[in-house]
Amino acid sequence: MKPRYRVNFSSKINTTQNKIIMKTMLLCLFLSISFAFISEKTGWLEIDWKIIFIPALLVLQIIIIGTALKNRYKKY
Repeated sequence: MKPRYRVNFSSKINTTQNKIIMKTMLLCLFLSISFAFISEKTGWLEIDWKIIFIPALLVLQIIIIGTALKNRYKKY
């Protein structure tokens, strides 16, 4: 009988660093949406709702690049 190997994806996703990254992205997305909503209601600035997700993606890219550079130049 062959042993079954179970891959536990939740243990790989629920690391401390990934939780911090997800919270940062959600905070950035929340701030972008609230800024756009308030700007539209007050008439201060017209915002295209299609580009709301760009700040959260930029934060994710900065985090990924920073982590990659930190791992590359880590002293062993």
